[in-house]
Amino acid sequence: MTAVTLSVRRHRLGLLLISAIFALLMALCISLTSPGRAFAAEAVPTCNPTATNGCVNGILQDANKQPIANVELKLSGKESATATTDAQGNWAFSVSADGKYTVTMDESVAKQYGLKAATAQVEIEKNSFDKARQVVRFDKPAPAAATSGSGGSGASSSGKTSTSANTNSDAATTTNGSAIGANIGKRVWQQLFSGIIFGLMLGLMSVGMNLVYGTTGLSSFSHGEQVSLGGLMAYVGTQVLHWPLIPSAIFAVLIGALTGWIQNEIIWAPLRRKRVGTMQQMIVTIGLSMALQYTFQFFFGGDIKGITKSVSASFNIGPVTTDAPTLIAATIAIIVIVGVSLFLYRTRLGRATRAVSDNAALAAASGINVEQVVRIVWILSCGMAALSGVLLGIYLNGISWNTGATLLLLMFAAVTLGGLGTANGALVGSLIIGIVADMSSLIIPNDMRYASALAILIIVLLIRPQGLFGKQQRVG
Repeated sequence: MTAVTLSVRRHRLGLLLISAIFALLMALCISLTSPGRAFAAEAVPTCNPTATNGCVNGILQDANKQPIANVELKLSGKESATATTDAQGNWAFSVSADGKYTVTMDESVAKQYGLKAATAQVEIEKNSFDKARQVVRFDKPAPAAATSGSGGSGASSSGKTSTSANTNSDAATTTNGSAIGANIGKRVWQQLFSGIIFGLMLGLMSVGMNLVYGTTGLSSFSHGEQVSLGGLMAYVGTQVLHWPLIPSAIFAVLIGALTGWIQNEIIWAPLRRKRVGTMQQMIVTIGLSMALQYTFQFFFGGDIKGITKSVSASFNIGPVTTDAPTLIAATIAIIVIVGVSLFLYRTRLGRATRAVSDNAALAAASGINVEQVVRIVWILSCGMAALSGVLLGIYLNGISWNTGATLLLLMFAAVTLGGLGTANGALVGSLIIGIVADMSSLIIPNDMRYASALAILIIVLLIRPQGLFGKQQRVG
């Protein structure tokens, strides 16, 4: 059997697999966009207002600004739903009808935590849904000019003008997550812990991206979409197919690895055979990234999808507050990263991968099947990205169509900071980026925390352009 025949068969198999995946996505689209799904209030992990939905959300805290978890809140009005606060006290409702809404908790809970009210009333205008976000507070009494029937709670909205400057100040404090009276020492430790966890998640994404760059010289702008794909497939497994979390995670990783193989066989391998330059291939990844983003948005919508609906109980480890899913996700990330390192340095295939990364022509001359190595790297890279999407969705209580795209610059920053083409460098760079990003929110607004990490990248590259672990000169 000739090599041409084998190549044709591989292409036919790839096309069949793409057709099967497309059919599966169409079926999911029908189930996800069935009538009535988007026309009722829904409890969501995080709500982002759009042109078709407004948000009623907040952070439930006691008088000492400490989060209150596992409290049931009921939304009533034109639409109704029930939500439970998470470990950080966050809760949110997505609504599709304008009008007045009432958020209520049990009176005994309000008394237990010293809250001023157990009921809050807010109003959302449909013509400002794209900016309608009502932030509700239960720990302060309402100002005298508040809406009648508010039950003694403050609320503010960017879609309506508040009648009190104090209420606006309280809402801004809650939205930014800054508790001025909190213990600064505990917050420092909490942010450091969060930065390490986020760095591990980012490292899981970045190591695969760096392996692809090392073996092919390609900087893939579509790698973030592999992260989104993993989280969304886990959502499909748990919430659409109603599988347990572990089988859903395995399903997501397998889908991610399969798409890595399909990409290589259908797109990247033919481009390499035609000797298309890496710059042109990089432009292809940009187009692929945009196509995948809007495909995800078409099938899954623009809101955040929760992989799990249950809220795990939080507990303290010294000054740090965490929960079991966070620790399990971090442990899985560490195990996978260590496993990849052992694969690269202790196995024959891993040594072949490092040889291809160092000099593909010399590796081919020594008898290494370069194409086979590149194929395995694509499968491994996309599988790891999908796994990171699952873990990130659990850690952040949700995943959306553009989650990976928002993290793409941080991935590039991590691999550049650590050294292009070095797997261990990507891990170290990811940890630095994650810690700096989360710790910087102690002194700058939370929305600007990623900018501080990129500033660190610029400074390091001005001092050491090849990155922390990169070679100053590459031969070949």
